[in-house]
Amino acid sequence: MAGTSIKTLPIRQLQNVDQLLINDNARQQLSMVAAKHLNPERMMRVVANAIRTTPKLRQCEPLSFLGALMQCSSLGLEPNTILGHAYLVPFDKNVKGPDGRWQKIPQVQLIVGYKGLIDLARRSGHITSLSANIHYSDDELWEYEEGTEARLRHRPGNMEGQKLHAYAIAKFKDGGHAYVVLPWAHVMKIRDGAQGWQSAVKMGKTEDSPWAKHEDEMAKKTAIRALSKYLPLSVEFMDAMAVDEVGADYRGFAMDPSGGVAQTDGDYIDGEAEDGDADPETDQSKPDQEKAGRQEAEKPKETAKAEAKPAEQAKPDQEKSQ
Repeated sequence: MAGTSIKTLPIRQLQNVDQLLINDNARQQLSMVAAKHLNPERMMRVVANAIRTTPKLRQCEPLSFLGALMQCSSLGLEPNTILGHAYLVPFDKNVKGPDGRWQKIPQVQLIVGYKGLIDLARRSGHITSLSANIHYSDDELWEYEEGTEARLRHRPGNMEGQKLHAYAIAKFKDGGHAYVVLPWAHVMKIRDGAQGWQSAVKMGKTEDSPWAKHEDEMAKKTAIRALSKYLPLSVEFMDAMAVDEVGADYRGFAMDPSGGVAQTDGDYIDGEAEDGDADPETDQSKPDQEKAGRQEAEKPKETAKAEAKPAEQAKPDQEKSQ
């Protein structure tokens, strides 16, 4: 097939990802949804580099690839870069073929990294900084107290001891702040309740789970998710949280972006990845209870609904976290 004809093919007729990268209709679809600071040409260059670092992406179903790329563009995040904001990750999805037999088709899932969530949170205009970290037993300083003398101070050490807490802190433009501290046992409870972890345990593949490969990053992401309940957030952040919590039908999104990204049943992945990771497992969790932090000083008036409660009052019964 001549190169010129590939450029003008309807996206339904694209046979592989290589054709997708030079197709004008695919670029037009990206232009329709991309954030203002991104352009399709740059995104295509970024994706070409992602394919070099994760070759299995080239084998993926092209419409699934395009849909995930469109979602990433709409959030204004560049995938598979050193910034660690987002990742296009290939995984094998069980699909029933025309003959009624199940087969594994390589598809693409968008994973928003914890650094991506931080970037999206700052876009609200009310948050000046958002950070997350792990408290180890050999850290130089750890002071954490709730109540009328609430405080949180941490000075990391060699990070070789026992992991004791995961936490996230947000600072607001007006000088206020909010934080959440999760005991490590609770972080592990969230992990153990995750659909992906349970699936990995059942299949004897826990070593392939993002919780095994990137435990600290997953814990930080969990803390940011917990803190997000008490923050004034950008629309992009909320969209990223929604995409990150459920399976997404990116193939359908590529065909019709007007309806947004639909939820899908069956195989999908959700976690924290790095360039070159081929098959992170699902990570969706529904903890019974969450220990939340507190917010001090005044908050922006227009974001009163997002105001945090003191830790002793902020214990949701059923809320999704990482």
